[in-house]
Amino acid sequence: MRKISLCAPVVALAVLTGCSGGGEAPDAADRPYKITYVQGMAGNPFFTSLTCGAQARAKEKGVVFDAQGGKDYSPQSQTPILNGVIAQKPDAIVISPMAGEAMVPALSKAKAAGIKLVFADSVAADESLAVSQIASDNQAGGALAAKTLAELIGDKGKVMVMGAKPGISTTDARQRGFEEEIKKHPGITYLGSQYSDSQPATATSKFGAVLAANSDLAGVFAVSTQEVEGVATGVQNAEKSGKVRIVGFDTSDPILDDVRNGVVQSLVVQQPLQMGVDAVDQAVAALKGESTTAKISTPFVVLTKDNMAQPDIAKFIYKTTCE
Repeated sequence: MRKISLCAPVVALAVLTGCSGGGEAPDAADRPYKITYVQGMAGNPFFTSLTCGAQARAKEKGVVFDAQGGKDYSPQSQTPILNGVIAQKPDAIVISPMAGEAMVPALSKAKAAGIKLVFADSVAADESLAVSQIASDNQAGGALAAKTLAELIGDKGKVMVMGAKPGISTTDARQRGFEEEIKKHPGITYLGSQYSDSQPATATSKFGAVLAANSDLAGVFAVSTQEVEGVATGVQNAEKSGKVRIVGFDTSDPILDDVRNGVVQSLVVQQPLQMGVDAVDQAVAALKGESTTAKISTPFVVLTKDNMAQPDIAKFIYKTTCE
């Protein structure tokens, strides 16, 4: 039996630590488990919320927890952070990995070192590396965004997608779901996608160029926080608030202000807090040798100005800090 010992807070980059409260825990040896979450990007409200859910669950379970993230969502930013975490030898790593092959070598290194891996929100090319994957059905979310936008513009007019960057599994799936659904609306002309490289300023610039060439643009689907913020700025710069309808994915404080002010009409919102809870549960189960769930799907809702204060919707709004 492992005894849980008291721990002091750990500080490293964007770190949040759960401390055990002493006493005994089932199947514990002489120290608490240590779990690190490698965020998709530090400071992003979605990943902050996922961190908060994981931190709270870790504290309940007497697990030492910390979180670290890079300045942008890219393999170049995420790989050195993951390698640094592996060197610290945690018992498990929860990660929101860049899609494709880029993260596979470092993730394989972690698994070879005996570290349990849980994918949260996104997945790498080799899904077998993780004991569990927790995510929304992003393709269904993109289809929901298309249906929502079609209704907002009366099922006619020109629309576009403001994408993040190719190769992110979540946003790729959202765009794919949107494109497949929008084909079912013959009165809508799809202008295709632009990519922001996950930078709001780039989204603003590229949206402005499309709008300049299409003054009758009716609507935009923005696939994540940075794209929603950038497109909202572009709509305001062009004095087109309420004329070009915006349906976005995810939230932030500026985006919520834009919803209240009628700049953004609807948001497809996930439940990252629950993802964090589920991720820690799955990691601990794996460490104890218990069965894990290969894939867990978390829900989303459509947030609007009219429903955002309702408790069943408000609980989905993302956090900027863990309190």
